[in-house]
Amino acid sequence: MGAMFDLSQRVAVVTGGAGGIGSAIARGLAAQGAKVVITSRNIESLKKTAEEIATELDAEILPLVADVTNEASVAALVQQVVKQLGTVDILVNAHGFNVKAMALDFPINEWQRLFDANVKGTMITCKEFGRVMVEKRYGKIVNVSSVRGVRANAGGNSGYCATKAAVDMITRCLAAEWAPYKVNVNAVGPALIATKFTEKQMQEPGRTEKYLRNIPWGRLGLANDVVGAVVFLASDAAEFVTGQIIYVDGGLTAIG
Repeated sequence: MGAMFDLSQRVAVVTGGAGGIGSAIARGLAAQGAKVVITSRNIESLKKTAEEIATELDAEILPLVADVTNEASVAALVQQVVKQLGTVDILVNAHGFNVKAMALDFPINEWQRLFDANVKGTMITCKEFGRVMVEKRYGKIVNVSSVRGVRANAGGNSGYCATKAAVDMITRCLAAEWAPYKVNVNAVGPALIATKFTEKQMQEPGRTEKYLRNIPWGRLGLANDVVGAVVFLASDAAEFVTGQIIYVDGGLTAIG
């Protein structure tokens, strides 16, 4: 059974690889033996993360800069990965961010910035790395979505929710389109994950307690909670799984 999750012959790329969730995913893939590329626009944070993971796991972590919203930049990234590591087998799109604003006051330039990163960036990376996977008739793509793609929130999240719903549909459409080429396309949909990026908002008085009332499991999600689902979807254990969104949410979506 353990061999089903063995990634030792695989090359994985993690966008947003220096972020809280992205770095945990990169670490998890490396722990299963994959050669891992982490990418974002910030080379210093990438180098720091790569060094930490490589030291901890004695693994091969390659930091490469790219802008997921720029097609030429991502195409160049694909070329770099293939040139240095020979191919790409796994793509995890862990980039993205949120801008909160009530609908009547939502700045449209911020709305567009959200869609550029979360939606356009996901489509570009899937498209460019998908070329390699379709050609060799093997590949695993895992998009990091959110429970907000399926469950609305009234706290100024209309932009973010809309982008994640779009990511979900991109996931399903590409899964159907690329199934004949044996390319699996899935997503994970976490609830709120405790990282340094969400720490400030959860320090607001009563915020955590209010949030946990909707989590049957009774705690906040951790970055490592997402890792197992991603490793599964990136492995041969998920060979017959495609077009799915796996919710890593402590039961949030189970209760409506």
